[in-house]
Amino acid sequence: MGKNPGSGTTTPFLPRIRELPVRRGLSRVEQFSIRRDGTADALAPSDIAKEALGERQVEKIRTSRRPFIVTANPRDERSCSALSADIPLVALRHYQRYFNDRRNAAQMQVADEMADYTWQNMSRFHKTAMVLRDGPISELDVKLDPTIGEIEYECPAQSKETVGEHFEESWMDGLLVIHRGTIVYETYKTMREYDKHNWFSAGQLWAGALIALLADEGRLDVAMPASLYLPELRGSVWDSVTVEEALDMATGLDCIERDDTMGDSSESPWGACERWAAAVGLREAHADSRETPIDVLRSMTRRKAGLASLEPSAINTFVLELMVEGVTGKPMNEVLAERIWRKIGAQADAFIGVTQEGYPMSGVIMSSNLRDMARFALIFSPSWSRVSKDCLIADSILDKIHWSGRSAIYTQGKAGQNFQRSFPNVRGLSNRYQWDIVFPDGDLFKGGTGGQGLYISRARDVVVAYFCTGHNQEEILARAIAQSFPIL
Repeated sequence: MGKNPGSGTTTPFLPRIRELPVRRGLSRVEQFSIRRDGTADALAPSDIAKEALGERQVEKIRTSRRPFIVTANPRDERSCSALSADIPLVALRHYQRYFNDRRNAAQMQVADEMADYTWQNMSRFHKTAMVLRDGPISELDVKLDPTIGEIEYECPAQSKETVGEHFEESWMDGLLVIHRGTIVYETYKTMREYDKHNWFSAGQLWAGALIALLADEGRLDVAMPASLYLPELRGSVWDSVTVEEALDMATGLDCIERDDTMGDSSESPWGACERWAAAVGLREAHADSRETPIDVLRSMTRRKAGLASLEPSAINTFVLELMVEGVTGKPMNEVLAERIWRKIGAQADAFIGVTQEGYPMSGVIMSSNLRDMARFALIFSPSWSRVSKDCLIADSILDKIHWSGRSAIYTQGKAGQNFQRSFPNVRGLSNRYQWDIVFPDGDLFKGGTGGQGLYISRARDVVVAYFCTGHNQEEILARAIAQSFPIL
């Protein structure tokens, strides 16, 4: 069965994969894109690539379920299922030169043949700030259950497969399952257990959690306008946007991200979302543009009423991050470390992205190893005490997340429609506090560009965490795993 290497529910700031411009003037590799049916398609092979491949290798790539990297050495070939750390040095140099050219910045978010390496080494390509750990590591018991790999599930319009089959045949990089605080399944393919991988939009949960904590402490009110906590946005449309609307990705502003999985865009090719991405360094800016991220936020306009439809945007998370910094008076990475990372016994430091001006971008660039990602998820589960002495997420916050979502607006936008297609028989889906899906049974899911994911079932005390370099509805796999365990 062919796998879809697309980038999940939304691919912000990017052209469609099949319309990517040919990369010219690079000696690194052939020009390969990935079809949506999972096969590789040679768009415009360079002379080096033609010599390196030959007809037999081209056919091998066209029929492969995963693309191949062919470096400047005509005989040096590496399957993308190999460890990213084993990439030939010559290919690494090519990647570095490619992304040093800001015209290629947006390509960083495409699940192409470079992503196995770049997504595990984001600090090579972006400015970052460390989220420092401290204290003893919270050791998690390990009692592996290989039968989890035998769990069968089915995606709409596809044949049944097992968890293990999907992992081996798809673009999954690592998969971890924790039940009642014990690791019961753990497997890796392109990464080692201590390698860091980018979370992409799954990192938006950090801003959501910190805003929830500050609100629970009475340091901000989610019913108040966002500009109340951000003086630099007063006198703009953000005077009419509540903190809660930004939390729930339903501001009604002109900041919808391009949705390539739906085949079109709800914005003009250079709308607020694209301008903001250029201002923070995620894509090339227009030659005459001098906009700062704040300039873009202040210029935004209203499209519809707030809380009318789910319309995810990294801009909303960015505003939440600025609020965290404004309310606490500290940089986002330090607040993350103080309030969560150093309290969960993380085994390694993490890092978040920052702009040239030092603004945080944890909602786009947040990297850690997989076990630490799962440790973070555990603080939302009944087994929180396995990683923290203190209950970091109070029941009052969990109740807001679990039971006060707005299912009526969920499928009014394309993101909710996409998730509903993954779960056609589950009615009443909603979202809350940056979580993509709140299920009627209380389970939670958050995804990220290219197939990153966190799934939490409090009723079954299960956490499923995974990294990918290509999305193929792994949220269905995660729910199937969680539901294989009994309700407590």
